[in-house]
Amino acid sequence: MLAEHRPELVAFVRRRAGHLVDPDDIVQQAALRALSKTEQLREPSHARAWLYRIVRNTLSDELRAIGLPVEDDPEELAAPEPEDEGRPCQCALKLAKTLKPEYATILERVVVEEAPVTAIAAELGVTPNNAMVRLHRARKALRTLVEEHCGVSSMRNCLDCVCEERGCCAAG
Repeated sequence: MLAEHRPELVAFVRRRAGHLVDPDDIVQQAALRALSKTEQLREPSHARAWLYRIVRNTLSDELRAIGLPVEDDPEELAAPEPEDEGRPCQCALKLAKTLKPEYATILERVVVEEAPVTAIAAELGVTPNNAMVRLHRARKALRTLVEEHCGVSSMRNCLDCVCEERGCCAAG
């Protein structure tokens, strides 16, 4: 189970904080925790979500240890949908440009350009902690916009998006 999900767990950590921690180290620490707590997994069909919870907790512990805030957003706590269960929402990029400029900028730099938050913080003249808070708020604002505009709750899965039918912004 660990070997099967390792690549997606490493990618999960990399997306959230790969610029601050070594994703492989976090997943390795989480794997050790999971192996020591296998008796807690009561339902094998929930193994993926269980692993994600352990990885999230390990990542949160590591971020706290280096002095960064960790906000427990219930939507962020859910294991992401597997990549093959739908196409990403094409509206998110367009909607991101309508956010406050500081939110749009940090999202573009981190998500599109894959720039490290620490480098962006230095450019903006703010602490890495402040940049992480801005990034969290930007993601939350974008999630809200996508839900309001498209009627979907996840930017990772746009199967239920109505924009293509309306012809308002969906890319072909």
